[in-house]
Amino acid sequence: MKSKTPREKSLAITRPWGRTALLAVLILAVLLIAIEGLFRLEGIQQRFELRSYGNYHYFFEIKWFQLERYVEEHGGVDVIFMGSSLVNAGIVPERFFQAYTKITGEENLRVFNFGIEGMTIQPNAVVAKLLIETYQPQVLIFGTEIRDYYSKNGVVVAERFLSNNWVRYRNGDFNLWGWLAEHSEAYPYYLATRNWLTWKYYDHFTTIMDRIDKMMPDGYDIEHAANTFHTQPPDPNNPEDKEVIDFFADYEIDESRLGNLQDFLDLGETYGVEIIFVEMPVAPTFFDYFQDGEDAHIEFVEVVSAIVTEAGKVFLPAPSEDLFAVRDRSDRVHLNKYGAPKFSRYLGEQLGEIALQEGFTLSGEGSAD
Repeated sequence: MKSKTPREKSLAITRPWGRTALLAVLILAVLLIAIEGLFRLEGIQQRFELRSYGNYHYFFEIKWFQLERYVEEHGGVDVIFMGSSLVNAGIVPERFFQAYTKITGEENLRVFNFGIEGMTIQPNAVVAKLLIETYQPQVLIFGTEIRDYYSKNGVVVAERFLSNNWVRYRNGDFNLWGWLAEHSEAYPYYLATRNWLTWKYYDHFTTIMDRIDKMMPDGYDIEHAANTFHTQPPDPNNPEDKEVIDFFADYEIDESRLGNLQDFLDLGETYGVEIIFVEMPVAPTFFDYFQDGEDAHIEFVEVVSAIVTEAGKVFLPAPSEDLFAVRDRSDRVHLNKYGAPKFSRYLGEQLGEIALQEGFTLSGEGSAD
């Protein structure tokens, strides 16, 4: 009997293993397809409370999925307010809508608050593109303030947010995990629960559910705290105030942040969306943190409003501090549940008058694909 060559012996050993490996791959593929199909069933989705795109900024994801639910319920969205935590706590869509409707007569305006904590104009310029492409609003209203244009502000938040695989994929940088997050129904549920065996998961889960439960359906996040210390100038001898003073010691308007401003305006031209900028009202004592004080504020308003108006868009300065009572703020930059309705009515009235004068409308057929 002829003995087998070393090569024949090798093939005799590896072929069964090769068939086993192929069978394992096929079984895994069928299992993944079955799981994907299962998570496309509405009944299964309702049993899982959270989805995620794997972004570290969980509050962005809370707002994103809240907006998705809002669009499903209302058939679209017309106006989206964007900005930082100042917008999140400072604009009440319902009060804005009521005031705007009273001036213009436009009804059934669908308004959502997409203010995100810690997000300056840098990452928000990218978020704006995501919102427009996904939900097709008629109008984006960006609530801006002086810190948006300081190169040192919000850097870490922007870097971590923009490095997310899903954000990168949606921004044109193809990667497998971003593609899965966008197109799979099952994968976002996995991302939301992937750390369930760790001791931190329960705290994270309860934090998210608490924020969701407290948020209004239209994205407004109520700030209950009411403080009065904002009426007093910062104290350089106070360590907390001193830290902020040192942070803004070399403040100047950054050209790259003005580039982000231009990105916003360009989105309006590219997608046919009305872009409006409003200055968020901060307490006058906030500008005492800056070396140039109120002059820094004046420069910020002049520079930003010039760029916006030159592009043919609306820039609405903040109202006088006389609009607010002492109890209307939670700190030097945030409005609370008393101040936010006042500012929202002011915005509705002002933009309503501008809409009548210039002949544009905030309502439309905004809806998601």
